[in-house]
Amino acid sequence: MPLVPLIILALVFLVGAVALAIGHKGWHWATVTAAWLVLLTSIGAFFLVGMVGKREQEWRQLVGAYQGSIARERDALVPQGGRALRPDASLKSLATLEDERDRWTRVRDRINTWRGRHWDDALFVPPADGRPGSVTINGLENSTIHPGAEFYLFDATPIEQGGRFLGAFRVETVDKNVFAVSAISAPDAADQKALAQPRDGKVIVYEDLPVDRSFAFYRTPVPAAPADGATDAPAPPPAATDDAVPPAAKSDPEAMLRHLERKLEELRLHETALGGAAAPADPAADPAADPAADPAAGTVAADGGPAPGVTATVPDPALSETPPLGVRWARVVFAKPFDYTWPDGSMTSFAAGEVLPALPADQVALLRERGADFTSTWSIPPGLYWAKVAFRQAHTLPRAQGEALEFAEGAKATFDLESAKALAAEGVVTIESVVFRRPLSDGNVALRGAGVQNTAGRPLAIDVNGLVVIRRILEEEKRAIDSSIAQLRNAKESTESEIALRKEEAGELEDDLGHWATDVAESQRTADAFAARVTAARRELAGLETAIVALGREFTAGTAALVEAIDQAAPPPSNPPLPAAAAR
Repeated sequence: MPLVPLIILALVFLVGAVALAIGHKGWHWATVTAAWLVLLTSIGAFFLVGMVGKREQEWRQLVGAYQGSIARERDALVPQGGRALRPDASLKSLATLEDERDRWTRVRDRINTWRGRHWDDALFVPPADGRPGSVTINGLENSTIHPGAEFYLFDATPIEQGGRFLGAFRVETVDKNVFAVSAISAPDAADQKALAQPRDGKVIVYEDLPVDRSFAFYRTPVPAAPADGATDAPAPPPAATDDAVPPAAKSDPEAMLRHLERKLEELRLHETALGGAAAPADPAADPAADPAADPAAGTVAADGGPAPGVTATVPDPALSETPPLGVRWARVVFAKPFDYTWPDGSMTSFAAGEVLPALPADQVALLRERGADFTSTWSIPPGLYWAKVAFRQAHTLPRAQGEALEFAEGAKATFDLESAKALAAEGVVTIESVVFRRPLSDGNVALRGAGVQNTAGRPLAIDVNGLVVIRRILEEEKRAIDSSIAQLRNAKESTESEIALRKEEAGELEDDLGHWATDVAESQRTADAFAARVTAARRELAGLETAIVALGREFTAGTAALVEAIDQAAPPPSNPPLPAAAAR
């Protein structure tokens, strides 16, 4: 509230107080009354001013709260202290939301070009407990859909709000506009959880998945380079890929939007020169591309399209320090031991010389920042980069099938980058520019594979497994691994039981060993005593033998004397006694 009214009221109050103080000195009673009225009026005015100030403060607080709410909702700002505001990372401003809405709208308009029938308002009951589910298409009469047909179901919820592809389903039975369906591939726990999410049964049904063959050869005009050498061509998209984000961030709308925008950038930069000579040329001066050219021979007939401008300084994508356009993985060879933390938080220790065959491309720079010593090469898918070349001399290029291709000196053609580099190393051609070509993307091939397809009556050279087959293979491998784990677990338990028994036996044997040691000591003492007794017995035996020999001699001598005495006393008739002298 302004201070001037308060000062005026204070002066009025002061005048009234002075008039009242001096009113008894001869002033008229009317003057005293007027002084009291002025005094009471000033007091009332003060009271009113206080009420107005209180109400103004409340209004200021209310307006401040509204202004804070407006700043929070419109600009994503929250109070920091006093009247200061700061951005809130958890909020998005209206400008940001409008920008995201425009980005989603552009993405939707570019990719929402599917063909075939689809129904935006259908009811879906997912299969459960071995029973088929059902799809009810409202307003469908005289259906031409028969058992064996396939449906591709999507959430009616927008993708930025968590909507997703629900899967491919096969029609089992048809009852007017109600179709009993079963999943083409057995849903895992994640699929079942997604199918169980509340969606009020609303889904979008498509008869066909999109095929972007028409997009593969679509080309958005890019402005030519200015005369001063600068380029207005947009730079390639960021190197980060959604393949490297943690699983928890896969459903992040911002991450999905960046992924779709990179896909759109790849689409826009299709047939765009990434380096080399990029001078505009007359498209009519060169022949059209030959679709019958043999890709296996590494050649395609000259297309002669003009290079719209130089958008990179490195003509060879394999030499780029950042992930080239369309490259998602890198092969890394560690020169020193290193502990690598994966995006999901798990850690793996790599030894010197160990090879990591598939590292997310955006993690290469992170490894370099963390001080890892390694060498890396980009995993460039075949057919992603092509080179426009000019022949320096006449050259004959043999092909595996068909006649050899003849190129005159100065002729121009387009080769895959590896073949072009090989010819340039031989001095046959000069690479004028490197061109990026976005690979085809086919939803049916991604799900089913391309092994059963054929070209001109011949099967494809590459047997491409779809997600269904790959998943079945992985499930079989998982079951085999689970079985091996169960066997190893049983073997571990048996081994642990056997180890426990052997430990118990070892304890018993150690106890017996102590007893045996005592018995051995006692036996040793007994053996020593027995040996002493044997030695004494032997000595006694030797004395007894000597005594026996002496006694034997005495016995023999006594016996001889006795026989002689008997013979002399009573000699036998056949043995006359000998004379005593003869006997002596």
